[in-house]
Amino acid sequence: MSVNIKEVDGVKIQLKHRASCHCGSVEIELDLPEGLIDLRRCDCSMCRRRGAVAASVSLNGIKILKGEQHLKLY
Repeated sequence: MSVNIKEVDGVKIQLKHRASCHCGSVEIELDLPEGLIDLRRCDCSMCRRRGAVAASVSLNGIKILKGEQHLKLY
């Protein structure tokens, strides 16, 4: 089932949405013209505790604004 979500906890999902990692070292801009789609549960230790939901965006829909040097393969 595909659901398009345009708001999360009172935060409107913008067409060009900015986000950051947990510590704030990395900031990104996501191209989300349809809002959040193809949602699933993240199973990392932090997200599992918070019940966080994950969505995907194509690689050409991600722009790294700050902290690229901090990114590593996870």
